Amino acid sequence: MRRFPGLLVALVFVLPAAAGEPYAPIKVAPANPVTPPPELIADAKALYANLTSGNGDGIAAGFADTVTTIDGAIELEIPRRKEVEGPYKTIEAMLERLGYATGGLLPGQEDGTITAKTAIDAERQYVIDALTDGSAWGTDPMVKGGICTYGYRSYDTKALKRLAAEMGVQSSSYFFVDAPLELRSAPDGNAAVSATLQPGLLYALDYDTTAPGRWIAVHLPEGGVAFANTDTAKLGKPYVAGVCFGQRKDGKWVIIAQASTSL
Repeated sequence: MRRFPGLLVALVFVLPAAAGEPYAPIKVAPANPVTPPPELIADAKALYANLTSGNGDGIAAGFADTVTTIDGAIELEIPRRKEVEGPYKTIEAMLERLGYATGGLLPGQEDGTITAKTAIDAERQYVIDALTDGSAWGTDPMVKGGICTYGYRSYDTKALKRLAAEMGVQSSSYFFVDAPLELRSAPDGNAAVSATLQPGLLYALDYDTTAPGRWIAVHLPEGGVAFANTDTAKLGKPYVAGVCFGQRKDGKWVIIAQASTSL
């Protein structure tokens, strides 16, 4: 936003920015990639086999007695929160509880007709997907000593909330790029390049500016808008979904945390 002297400064901070006003993007940290040790890979493969076959004893052996659930939100201004689940008397009870922490509503949950099997099946599939989706392994600052099937990207939620309010946009509209991304002056592949986005920053999408087909408008930090083609541009958001493993004293790697993003 522009800064003005005198009393106008107070007004600028409390009123939403007009479309196309300059802004300072919020910094977002890169994910911290980790190469899982061979022992972790072996234990994860064994857990996968047990989950797909329904071997209850084998599944139980792949989970810690207590599992931390980490819940994030689509709106990026909302801080993540965590809870500790367990210990439970049976692995079925653990899986059922964790099934409710996979993000969103499960079939039957809204009207109270959900069954324990539905939640258990949802959890089993959630872990299977986490182990097979091809994401790079990494760390999560909310899981001390854990190695996760994802890498979390930290950012200042309070600063993002202030910026979203100033710009008059939803905090869910912010995104990052992993490599420099050229934007066009118009939603046309032949249009001139008018800006280049850089990694390490959260930029805002502009849903109020109409763009055809697979094009989308972006609020430029220097003011104005430019366009990206979502068929080719890789726009990321600091959402996470997956599980984290920790090593027990006996050397076995087990699930100690589960992260999701709620709708």
